[in-house]
Amino acid sequence: MIVTYLSGYETLLNLTHVCTHWRHVITTCPTFWTDIRIGVKGMIDSLANLSFERADGCLLDVQISPPAEKLDVRKRRSLTPRHHTIPTLSPGRRIRTLCIESGWVLILEVLDRWADALSSLQLLDIATGDSSSLPSRPTIFFGDALTELRLHGIAVPGLDHIRAPNLTALRLWDDYQPCSATKLFDFLEAAPALEEVSIKGNCLTAYEFPPPNRTVTLPHVRSLMLMLRHARRLASHLVCPSLTDTRLADAFPVDPAAGIFPPPFHQLLGRCSVEIIDRVTVGISEQEEHKECFLQLRTPSDAMFTTACITQFVIDDPVPDDDPLWTFSAVFDQTLSTLLTLPLANVVTFTIDIVPFPSDDTADPTDIVTRFAEVFKKCPTLHEVVLEDYPLDCLSVFSRDGMPPIQVLIIKHPEYLSWEELAERVTEVAQIRHSRGAPLERIEVVATTEESPRIERLESWVQQVRYRVEPPQKYWRQCPWS
Repeated sequence: MIVTYLSGYETLLNLTHVCTHWRHVITTCPTFWTDIRIGVKGMIDSLANLSFERADGCLLDVQISPPAEKLDVRKRRSLTPRHHTIPTLSPGRRIRTLCIESGWVLILEVLDRWADALSSLQLLDIATGDSSSLPSRPTIFFGDALTELRLHGIAVPGLDHIRAPNLTALRLWDDYQPCSATKLFDFLEAAPALEEVSIKGNCLTAYEFPPPNRTVTLPHVRSLMLMLRHARRLASHLVCPSLTDTRLADAFPVDPAAGIFPPPFHQLLGRCSVEIIDRVTVGISEQEEHKECFLQLRTPSDAMFTTACITQFVIDDPVPDDDPLWTFSAVFDQTLSTLLTLPLANVVTFTIDIVPFPSDDTADPTDIVTRFAEVFKKCPTLHEVVLEDYPLDCLSVFSRDGMPPIQVLIIKHPEYLSWEELAERVTEVAQIRHSRGAPLERIEVVATTEESPRIERLESWVQQVRYRVEPPQKYWRQCPWS
């Protein structure tokens, strides 16, 4: 088998010169010619035409992109029709996937000219940086086969021109330009079969919203990912009764006065018929250029609900000294206050990933311990606590009276803490719990290097102590705003 990739045309042509037999096999086998890349180095227009012919009646995967010599990494790519001669396809040609990186004029021209070949289209992927007004053209209706649509760049304006009744996956990546939520909702209503919706935007992207009473029901959507400014407000207009996976991420809250997790967050949970929550992850941290917080809830059915927010850009958008809203203390208080409004009676696993903001001194160790104790008391079935990142004093919460019957403590060694300090604090917690007749069943210590020694004293107070090495890694801090 010969597999050709993005630059595989030169390889394919070279193989035809190995021997007569290879030339015959390659030139007469249609499946070798189904990957057609117009504009890619080595794939000139005449070779693209030859590939269309040799592919015969096989389903085609076509990509149209700017010629390599036209690219400028400092500017968004754009094409005009003069850069390519778009082939006229013979009857019977069928395109399975079509990816176009261009301006809207060429994109719509290709869709118009190849309309007959798109009846079997399964994936349409469009990337454009063209912010000019779209030409006035009729809506293009795709066949029943189109199940996935991806739009990148300045994408949402193109939704007016596309209709696909059997679409199951929609992925939009929009940059900078304000978008019409009404236009998006109109498209969603015309795609009742959607199962997965993913919308990303630069932190500057802002949606122009319709009246608050307008809602769109997406009966089959199981995964909803909104990563853009006003994500939770956008979600508040959607009704997704089958939702099992949602991730909402805002560059900033919709209304600072409403807090980091405003009412639409609760409305979304209610509309999605959230089952009993059994796993909670909470994180607050200051990154290199921004401050962010994160809250993830999971259920026994593995339904997952995640909301994240950048509360402040540390460099570009500093908060005035007299505005206390985005101090660590305020963010922490709002996050845990939100947790206390949720049903936590069946939580069995709780993950903490919190580092006080180095840029302010509002973190109160006593308050952190007290608030977590308050949350844990609402979790009578809590069995396992995972400490990803945490203030050192946070460990003392597990020595308090009235704690749920926690049996497993998984502790990652934070970078700022010496191994000796960690060993001392963990051993103290284990000893106190043992003396009170509530010993821990297992402590798992996660080190960042192989050199970390065993904590021998700890092993006399806990039934089982495990050690493992894991390099520092943050799942929830892989944020999409940049």
